[in-house]
Amino acid sequence: MDFSFTEEQIMFRDSVEKFAQKEIAPGVDERERKAEFSYEVWKKMADFGLAGLTIPADYGGGGADALTTVLAMEAFARGSRDMSICVVWGSHLLLAAMPIADLGTEEQKKKYLPKMASGEWIGAMALTEPDAGTDATSLRTTAKKDGNHYLLNGNKTYISNAPIADVLTTFASVDLAKRAQGLTLFIVETDSPGLTLGKPLEKYESHSSPTGEIFFEDCKVPVENLLGGEGEGFHAMVHSLGWERIAFAPFVGLMEADLNSCIEYAKERKQFGKPIGKFQLVQAMLSEIKMDLEASRYLAYNLAWKKDQNEWIGMDAAIVKTFITEAYERSAQKAVQIFGGNGCMREYPIGRSLWAGKMATIGGGTSQIQRTIIGRMLTGL
Repeated sequence: MDFSFTEEQIMFRDSVEKFAQKEIAPGVDERERKAEFSYEVWKKMADFGLAGLTIPADYGGGGADALTTVLAMEAFARGSRDMSICVVWGSHLLLAAMPIADLGTEEQKKKYLPKMASGEWIGAMALTEPDAGTDATSLRTTAKKDGNHYLLNGNKTYISNAPIADVLTTFASVDLAKRAQGLTLFIVETDSPGLTLGKPLEKYESHSSPTGEIFFEDCKVPVENLLGGEGEGFHAMVHSLGWERIAFAPFVGLMEADLNSCIEYAKERKQFGKPIGKFQLVQAMLSEIKMDLEASRYLAYNLAWKKDQNEWIGMDAAIVKTFITEAYERSAQKAVQIFGGNGCMREYPIGRSLWAGKMATIGGGTSQIQRTIIGRMLTGL
């Protein structure tokens, strides 16, 4: 296990952080208040090469490995403090584009990846349904073959990027009775006949990251848009876990940004005639955030390194997702406590971390199901 980064990786990481500080951080509060996705910000990211960071170079992307991607996402979040655009980025790149890059035919890759790498098209993964979230194998969206097309029927909810997406990697079942064995993955363009995008859902946080519903009513999807084979959707879901869990790397950067803000605030804020940073209980909270940060960083790097070595990362993915998101939630609570009343005011960014942390422990598989997955793997039961 070697985390000694190359000079190129270090230079790229630093350039991403500087880019985020200069081009993304200004205006983040205004974007959150307006609750509007910024195509201008997205174009800046695409022009910098982030929209296609992991997409193979043959299709217009950067071809970055997992460890480089983690470094970039961590640095971007640390520099920008914009969790909303991190969600858009991760959903587009790691949940939508990479399944096509890893599992698609040559024709599918040539058709979709260049547009996604350039940022011209935004992607999303359509999995969660009103009655199928943690238990993804119980989804009710169906796919029935009809000549040269499949007809999709059902609806999805809580889908990141849905209101702005051009293309979806969509899970449906060709046989509901088979549950996991019926799951099938499709590439679906959002202007397909029979597809309707719902209005953006209102969230407590990440307002400029659009989340919405998708409705399929005899939605016609060409046979050539089948991603993998019929009944191979569950395999595709497991295969994509490595990239999906890497999408939680921004929380490491955000945790460090919060910690740095807390340290500065603890030095400046005075109570009882001295900086609050001199009080042991404040120091204890800072120490606990630092410990969670370093543990999270190691786990994120370790997962990415194992993925790059083509090691099996099923349990690691569950551990990383659970620990990082819960650590971030714990740290956010402490950060707000250190800021006191100011932590509850919109003029300080610390408060945004609370809801971002809570959503992270739910989205992408709850902490409870992750523990169940880990337990099953440990016991084999």
